[in-house]
Amino acid sequence: MSDEGGFLKVGLTSPPLSTASSTITPSLPHPRNHSLISGSPKEANFIRFVNQSIDRIQKRYANRSGSDEPQLDENGYTSFKQAGEDFERLVDMVWVSGTPSLQITFLLSVAFLVQTYIPSLSPAPKTMFRLLDKLDVAFASLLQGRNIDSGEPLPGFETGKGVTGTEKVRIKSIADNSRVAVVHRMSKSHVEPESDVEGTDDAEASMEEYPIDDDLLGENDFAMNVARVYDRTTVELGDQLGGDATNQG
Repeated sequence: MSDEGGFLKVGLTSPPLSTASSTITPSLPHPRNHSLISGSPKEANFIRFVNQSIDRIQKRYANRSGSDEPQLDENGYTSFKQAGEDFERLVDMVWVSGTPSLQITFLLSVAFLVQTYIPSLSPAPKTMFRLLDKLDVAFASLLQGRNIDSGEPLPGFETGKGVTGTEKVRIKSIADNSRVAVVHRMSKSHVEPESDVEGTDDAEASMEEYPIDDDLLGENDFAMNVARVYDRTTVELGDQLGGDATNQG
């Protein structure tokens, strides 16, 4: 995943997304051993590539199915499954940088876009919950300064500078709004069929209107996954925000 200088290659590879279980938290890739040097060519190249990746995702969203936006060069998304897979690759890439200032900044941007896109794209529950789980692990780990699953210290936290109070407030807002967006969007995926729909039951009509592409979760899985949306991040924020909420530095 990195070249001889320790910088990640553009062609990131991930395990097949379609095989991941909705109830198993996807692991983050191992980050660089040392953060990118501020102002270095590698940092500049990394920032440019991530910004280009975000721009491409935004163009595909603007050109999504049913959008009234002008047609763009990028093929538009037809469901959250496509967007979620693009986001997951981007999260992995940002995490590999091992640079807290960039990880926090870009993951906040990604998480906000995810929250925004969930209500507007056809549901893909497994993809959505897997992505939200990965973001949860990332934010909770950054808040601790160590990988929340393995306990391994994260690079770049040696100086003691971590997530600021302002950033914690933003993370909490995104976590809260994402949870609401998930519940609202998934409740809309079970709407009653239109009166002119014939020869199908409610469930089939619902899946026709909001295609889920074999990505549907059972009710028990859905309830469990909703309860887990940013749960570890929320616990970390609960431990930290009380004393930091007024510290905007």
